Amino acid sequence: MVQHIRKSALAILGLTLLLASCTSQKAVQKQKEIYVDTSSISGLPAITPDTVALQHISSNTELNLIVDGKEISLKGKLRIKRGEGIQISITPLGLVEAACIEFLPQKIRFINKLLKTYTEVPYYESSAIGLSGIKYNVLEAIFLNHAFLPDGRPAYNGLDEMRIEDKDGCYHLYTKGETSMQYDFSIEKSSGNLVSCNGLSSTGESIRCDYSDFRDIDDVSFPNEICISFKGDTSVTLEFELKKTNNKSFNFSSRSVNSSYRQQNVGDFIKTFK
Repeated sequence: MVQHIRKSALAILGLTLLLASCTSQKAVQKQKEIYVDTSSISGLPAITPDTVALQHISSNTELNLIVDGKEISLKGKLRIKRGEGIQISITPLGLVEAACIEFLPQKIRFINKLLKTYTEVPYYESSAIGLSGIKYNVLEAIFLNHAFLPDGRPAYNGLDEMRIEDKDGCYHLYTKGETSMQYDFSIEKSSGNLVSCNGLSSTGESIRCDYSDFRDIDDVSFPNEICISFKGDTSVTLEFELKKTNNKSFNFSSRSVNSSYRQQNVGDFIKTFK
C-alpha cells in the first residue's frame, strides 16, 4: 500500500514537472514569436533617418484644423528646419498670411494677424493641447516622420530600451520605463516607413500621428499626408496634405509681433477657433 502511494506520488510529481516544462517551453516559444531582434530592424528608414538629406522641409499645404470637433479648412505652408523650428503659416486665400503656428526649441507660439493677438507658452505649460511632457525634439521627430525615444533621441540610440513586436505586416515598437509619455510606433515592414505614432501620458494627455502617401524627396521617402492630434484639456487635430514639397535650404526666421498685438493665454486663444 505504501509502495503504491509512493508510485502514485512520483507519477503525480513527474506529470507536474512535465506540464511545467511544457508551459515553460510554450512561454519561451511565445516570447520568440512576439519579440524581434533589434538588429533586424536597425537599418529601417524610420529608425535611422537620413539626418543629412532632410535638413529642410518646405511645402504648400491644404490644412484642416479641428478644435474640439469644429473644423476649418485652410491653405498654408509648412516649413521645418532641423534644430531651429517648425512653422505653419495659414493663408486662407493663398496669398496673405492670416495666422501662424510655431513650434520653437523653447516654446510654442500662436499668432493671429487678423485679430492682432498672440500666445506664447513653454512646453511644460502646454497641457491645454496635450503637449505637457513633450519637448521640441520630439515634435521635430514627429513632423519629420521617424521613431524616437521619449526624451527625443532617435530610436537607434536605444532600441534595446524598446519592446518590439512583429504583427499585421508591421513592426510595432513600444517604449518602456518610467517616463512622462509612453509611445508606440507602427513601421511598415515592406517599406520601412513609419505609418503611425501614438503617445499617452500618465495624466491622460495623448498624441496620435498618422502618415500616408509616401513619396521621395531627394531619395528619402516622406509622407504627403500627415494627421497629428493632440488631446489635453482641448482636442486639436492638424490634417496636412502636402504639395510641392522640397528640401531646398532656407533661413528660418520666427515671426515677430509689435506693440499693436495683444497677448492672450492659450485657453483664450483656442476659444477664437470655437
